[in-house]
Amino acid sequence: MKYILKKNIKGLFIVAFFLIICNVLSVLHPYIMKKILDIDFKSKDILINLFLTYAIVHIILLISKNVRNSISNKLMAKILKELRERLFSKVLKWDMTTYAKYNSTEIYTRMTADMDNIFPLFFGMSQILLNDVIYIIIMVIFMYFADVRIAIIGSFAVLLNAIISYYFSKKVAKANKNIINKRDLENKQYSEMYNKNKLTYLFSLQSKNNKTIHKTLDEEYKYRKSFIFQESFIYPLALIIHAIAIYIILIYVFNIDMSISLGSIYLVITYIQTCRTPLNEIFTQLEEIQVSLISLKRINKLLNESGKEDIEKGEKVENLKGDIEFEKVDMQYGENKVLKDISFNIKEGNKVTIVGKTGVGKTTLTNMLMRLYPISKGRILIGGKDISKIRIKDIRKNISYISQTPYIMKDTLKNNIILDDNSITEEQIKKVASEIGFEQVFENYDKGLDEIIEKSKLSYGQLQMIAFLRAILHKANIYIFDEPTSNIDLKTEERIQKLIDKIAFDSTVIIIAHRKSTIEGSDKIIYLKEGKVDLIVNKRPS
Repeated sequence: MKYILKKNIKGLFIVAFFLIICNVLSVLHPYIMKKILDIDFKSKDILINLFLTYAIVHIILLISKNVRNSISNKLMAKILKELRERLFSKVLKWDMTTYAKYNSTEIYTRMTADMDNIFPLFFGMSQILLNDVIYIIIMVIFMYFADVRIAIIGSFAVLLNAIISYYFSKKVAKANKNIINKRDLENKQYSEMYNKNKLTYLFSLQSKNNKTIHKTLDEEYKYRKSFIFQESFIYPLALIIHAIAIYIILIYVFNIDMSISLGSIYLVITYIQTCRTPLNEIFTQLEEIQVSLISLKRINKLLNESGKEDIEKGEKVENLKGDIEFEKVDMQYGENKVLKDISFNIKEGNKVTIVGKTGVGKTTLTNMLMRLYPISKGRILIGGKDISKIRIKDIRKNISYISQTPYIMKDTLKNNIILDDNSITEEQIKKVASEIGFEQVFENYDKGLDEIIEKSKLSYGQLQMIAFLRAILHKANIYIFDEPTSNIDLKTEERIQKLIDKIAFDSTVIIIAHRKSTIEGSDKIIYLKEGKVDLIVNKRPS
């Protein structure tokens, strides 16, 4: 955030300059009127000159406001655009450890709702706040130009009003912060319930979910009542203070010192009344700024994350192949150690299956191989090279991966398969699809490979087949299949097994699986238990 403001510092100074000019011109209006009231009306030339000055000041003020608004609006739009770009770019460059700190709802909320919340901070509130503060300061100064005695009464009234307004605005801000936190909690609860709607229906959780949401809404309602109660004091108190100040000035003038001119009385009373509006605006804006600042703080938290993944750093290895070795590898998430003292080797061209109960660390093990997560201890070698010293870009270029949860974008079937690799032709796609019996799916679409597909409209098996095609066509030296044949019929599974066997002739294949058929066809089986290698079975000689 500081970087963006520093980058646009010149424009911010220009806006501040025009704010000061506009405020000085605005304050001059009542001051010119004071001069008019104080002169001898027989002096027509002076009177005409003052009226002419009044008109010129008004015209310059209008022009200055238009220039200020034009410059500031363009500048603030530019700053907000740069902030959006910086946040999106920052999140895309995170490593997986940093991603694990946040759930998807949090990141989505920061990029949408929170970004919308800070929009007024740059596009109005900050300008109004700065404008009003400068306006009040200049008016108080001009009060003393009129008459020091009544200016003291006027400035004291303004100060007292500011203190009381500030006190209640802090109370309001606290209540508002609680409202925002509850609203954020509601977003998480709504998102979780929406994403798990099947679970809600299958286990009749509607009543439980209703109670959860109603409890949060009741708590928010309590804070809203407090917010309304505190806010209702500010405006009436301001009116009372201003009325008392004006009454004291009039008592002083008519009973103590009648030498004070009519113009000076008019000027001070006008400024006291005029100050009420910017003061109200200041504390109204302060309340709204609290919302923006909370959102800005959340966004800055993401921007200040240090977990950046540099895919270009390290030794450049175009063709990464050879034996894979794990040497006393540990892996932990925070204080939770997931894998401990993992040691094994995989010969190049072998097909290896990793077996174990759910949560034992099978997927984590392959994630470390792809350098999605850092290892805590030990090292991993491919072809004798320590992968921590190799460019991440090259490691992932040489590994094709199918996850348990296939990832699909709302795009054409072809683009979901090639993923911007235009060297992959339609003929190659159809050839591999034919080998695994997936070509019939193309026939279901009127536009074939150019059909726009969505995850929600495909079966799990179809999603898995698309992911399988994607991995095979992005030719690699190492293939990782995470439950590759789950949710696929036996006939398709046989075809996939044959294709995996074919791939294994010139590539290393690592499979995370439970099915007996997959395990039986492996060269080596590695059993994990409680985060450790429990047993290694070599089924075929290396």
